[in-house]
Amino acid sequence: MSDRMSIEEAYSVLELKPGASQAEIKHAYRNLVKIWHPDNFPQTLQKQEAEEKIKLINEAYNKLKSYQPTYTQQSARTSESYQKPIARVYVNRFNAEAFYNDGVENAKLGRYEDALTDFTHAIRLNPNYTEAYKYRGYVCSMLGYEHRAASDLDKAAQLEGQLRIRENYSSPSSRRSKRSKRKSKSKSLIGRFFQWIKSLLGFNRRYR
Repeated sequence: MSDRMSIEEAYSVLELKPGASQAEIKHAYRNLVKIWHPDNFPQTLQKQEAEEKIKLINEAYNKLKSYQPTYTQQSARTSESYQKPIARVYVNRFNAEAFYNDGVENAKLGRYEDALTDFTHAIRLNPNYTEAYKYRGYVCSMLGYEHRAASDLDKAAQLEGQLRIRENYSSPSSRRSKRSKRKSKSKSLIGRFFQWIKSLLGFNRRYR
């Protein structure tokens, strides 16, 4: 299917300049899929148009995802960057921190399914990402996935406990006293977590 589309057309569909990096291609593809997802359009005609657009976006991405720009294209982009300096905010847009930040924004906007996907990507890239587990637990609770929410909150509590042990480790006597305190702290984690999440996201509603 992608053989019918030229490289130049693929860049155009993804709204990219020739020679774009793989990170830029993935980022553009991901954003366009979110924008043109058929579920975003209630009317039948608009939904059909979105489905056609999604086909083109997928075709363009399949064309470019393994494409290596020629030396000429890379040189042109390098030359352009010297002529027009751009502040680089990130090195690799598709890292755990980037997915986490996208998830927070989607959660604030009430796009919980998208947020769930973002936090899951963040955790896959960084299995010890405590904050991502917390937020994913919150999103799961908003979607009614209570077991998944509890599992994520338990994992966050476990990671925080491990971190606390590493930071506060001192002597055998202090470790015995900390073990007894840790149980009571973990019980109150869920309640404190939801208060913290609601304050960050600006929610006033009570967790049910």
